[in-house]
Amino acid sequence: MRPSVIGSLIAAVLIALGGLAVGIYGLAVRTGGKPWFYWAAPLFAILAGLFMASLVLQYHHRVGRLETKGRPRQ
Repeated sequence: MRPSVIGSLIAAVLIALGGLAVGIYGLAVRTGGKPWFYWAAPLFAILAGLFMASLVLQYHHRVGRLETKGRPRQ
């Protein structure tokens, strides 16, 4: 795998972990006095983190395993 691909995958994993951490923190620490729709922001952060993790896993499943086996890129 190319170094740029590895760097991109690491960045995506860090973004995914960050999104999950911020979302969980946002759900755990709730302060009063906010409008009713503020509950959605932590859920969106969690969903963004899960989406990034899904993209990394799909890339590894479809492309990464073939590259590590030695199959050339087309």
